Amino acid sequence: MEFTLTHDYPAGLDRLWAVFGRPQYAQKKYSAMGATAIRLDRFHCTADALEVELERDIAVDKSRLPAWARRFIGDAQTLRHRTMWRRVGPAHVTADLDISPVGLPVRAHAVGAIVQTRDGVTRMQLNWRVHSPLPILGEKVERLFAEQIQAALDEDHAFTLQYLQQVPPG
Repeated sequence: MEFTLTHDYPAGLDRLWAVFGRPQYAQKKYSAMGATAIRLDRFHCTADALEVELERDIAVDKSRLPAWARRFIGDAQTLRHRTMWRRVGPAHVTADLDISPVGLPVRAHAVGAIVQTRDGVTRMQLNWRVHSPLPILGEKVERLFAEQIQAALDEDHAFTLQYLQQVPPG
């Protein structure tokens, strides 16, 4: 399954890079999104690259899942994230992301970019591919995980907009 997600930010690329490049931003974001545990395995930020590997535990509200999926998923889920951002120009960053739930046969991979479209405005566009190797339920698993990713990324965007208002530049 494939989908594209686009989010705009009222900040220039330098400001976003400074925010995304703070480990405390990731900690606060995932805590605000309901993570019960966050493990930053790697967080490395330079002027040209941002690499993050983390795992986060989240509670699962089974009432929001289709009946067929409830028996496969526990009350909590660990999500593994790997993110690689490369600054390829003063107004352009490339993105490569992976998200996978530990122990479940599904994976999401995205490639995309963050581009400053004008002063103080930046657009992130990610092209996602969700894949499950399951022979019969694979499509349903892909669709369910894609919906979860879309909802989480919309929540991530909302958090970042609020964070940008609360944290002074620099």
